[in-house]
Amino acid sequence: MNFKQLQQQIDNNAMANFYVVTGEEEILLRRTVAAFKQLVALEDRDMNYSQFNLADQPLDMVINDAMSAPFFGERRVIVVNKPLFLTATGKISDHDSDLLLQLLEKPLSENIVVFFANDIKLDKRKKLTKLVLKMSEVVELPSLDERQSKQAIVSELAQRDYQITPDALSELVMRTNAHYSNMQNELPKLIAYANKTKIIDLEGVINLVPNTLTATAFTLVEAVIKNHSKAAVTIYRELIDNNEIPLRINAVLIGQFRLLLQVAGLSGNDATIASQLKVHPYRVKLAKQILKNHQLTTIRSGYLGMLNMERLLKSTQQDPEILFERFVFN
Repeated sequence: MNFKQLQQQIDNNAMANFYVVTGEEEILLRRTVAAFKQLVALEDRDMNYSQFNLADQPLDMVINDAMSAPFFGERRVIVVNKPLFLTATGKISDHDSDLLLQLLEKPLSENIVVFFANDIKLDKRKKLTKLVLKMSEVVELPSLDERQSKQAIVSELAQRDYQITPDALSELVMRTNAHYSNMQNELPKLIAYANKTKIIDLEGVINLVPNTLTATAFTLVEAVIKNHSKAAVTIYRELIDNNEIPLRINAVLIGQFRLLLQVAGLSGNDATIASQLKVHPYRVKLAKQILKNHQLTTIRSGYLGMLNMERLLKSTQQDPEILFERFVFN
């Protein structure tokens, strides 16, 4: 089940008693929390809406709450963050296990328990995890790919009678690494910028949306590989001028070179490779574009050069800019 299908359930008042929410799309996760919270009337939330974090709260508090009838309201909603007992290393007492089984088998019809498992790894081989998943609606909120992110942004702008030019949209994608949540976070100021024209243009995106280090690193890596020494040094100096820490820049560059080597060794579409490497599909797309035009030996040399530069940054007092210039010109 995706977010849209969950919203349809809510609109039709056809809710289940248990939900397990997975995924990493930040905006959709926030909207999901808000959607469940809205199920309880504002005046009833103090008594009938509760949130628990099982990283530092006991499970029996959740169970007791879930077994209690709503207090002068139609519905009780219990949100559970970090349900660690569903992971491979998570522990649960026999007493809590028995109570949870009773709850799963005979839930109170007015109560909804939502397990947010977005930031933990479920152990689907575990008997209790299997049972929780079986008795629950699973809401999956994976990161949107580039195409989906673009469509969502264009659609949201259209609902407000705004447009975004193709080159502005491409620049927004590049500066946010096609992360839908990051793109969404930039919309308020872009909408304010285009308040009169209702059209978001390239100039607005360039002036208002900061370039992330990860996005800049791909440009920098490509400049290095292409032997565009002057451009590479200029980009590096700009990062230093923007108060980026040399060791952090170096770590990101090492990560980009490593990603290129990893993508070169894998087959499949962008989504499949991204899932294997646990990165956004857009980064795989950019890596493939670079790999099309450059020798693997050149990329390996760049990777080894970055590793050597990291060693020098950590063991000497040499100027980072001079080290980088030497690396590029060599």
